[in-house]
Amino acid sequence: MKKKSKIFFNILALLVPVGLIIYFITSENGLIDLIESASSFNWFWLIFGVLCQLLNVAIDAFILYKFTNNYDKSYTYAKGLKCTAVGQFFSIITPGAVGGQPMQLYCFSKQKVSAGVASSVLIQKFLVYQSTITLYSFVSAVLNFDIFFSGMGGIMITLAIFGFVSHVAVIGIMYMFSFNRKLTFKLINWIFNLLVKIKLIKNPEEKIQKTKENLEHFHECNKSLYKNKKLFIQTILLTIIQLTLIFLIPYTIYRGFNFFGANAFDMVTGQSFVVMVSSFMPLPGGSGAAEGCFYVFFDTFFTQSTIKSAILIWRIITYFLNIIIFAPFIRFPKETKSK
Repeated sequence: MKKKSKIFFNILALLVPVGLIIYFITSENGLIDLIESASSFNWFWLIFGVLCQLLNVAIDAFILYKFTNNYDKSYTYAKGLKCTAVGQFFSIITPGAVGGQPMQLYCFSKQKVSAGVASSVLIQKFLVYQSTITLYSFVSAVLNFDIFFSGMGGIMITLAIFGFVSHVAVIGIMYMFSFNRKLTFKLINWIFNLLVKIKLIKNPEEKIQKTKENLEHFHECNKSLYKNKKLFIQTILLTIIQLTLIFLIPYTIYRGFNFFGANAFDMVTGQSFVVMVSSFMPLPGGSGAAEGCFYVFFDTFFTQSTIKSAILIWRIITYFLNIIIFAPFIRFPKETKSK
């Protein structure tokens, strides 16, 4: 039964994005109509949107590099770019982006970065990113409350609040793991004991000891991070720039259709909510939720004849293009046998 459910979910996870692509390509005012009117499109703004996405990845890699280099001075930006590309690719293709960080841990191990440092870096980066995006969205919502909430239905307001609360809850849990050592160890012991009872692991004492050693190292790494205020502030500022670039992409598409009059900050606010709401959708790339949220938040900016094309262009830049770009980075060197 579990196997059938897994197969069904995998098929659904594949069919939803493919179905949406076909719909946006073939439906009225979709890609086919957009191609026919391509000569009237402002390609400068489209290229600028792609550049925003590429700069977002470059900054993301630099933040990863800075965190890792704080503990391992031999770690280079090129390695950080490789690890970022791996994380981006597997986040995109896995439901709920659950595959990103595990594959980054694997990439770190291939780069000879210790498990303790790797886990610390990823958790610290996650905390900075989640804290920044939550605060960013909250401030944007407060400043643009009337514009968005007055035109949103009750369901979308509920989803927006749920997305915000979920992000806050995740941040709280991660901070607990980061600083409350005793509670973390108690929780780890409880989980391992439960896994032993249901016969999912063997030799629990050895695994618990190894986990505790990694957690000890993890907590020490966290202490060193928050002592390094310069690095902490620098990564927060870089994350703000990174998020602004991501959130500007709908505005570049808007200008690409030669539309004027909309405030860039209003569209940045809308995109921050799209990310907040769709990030918890358990399908690759938040498929379905992402497109639906984009339609709701940006329908007032685009016309009925351009909104479908705008959604498709947005998904190509922020989703499908990334799969093509990052796919070559997922290859790892084969293990060499020692003589």
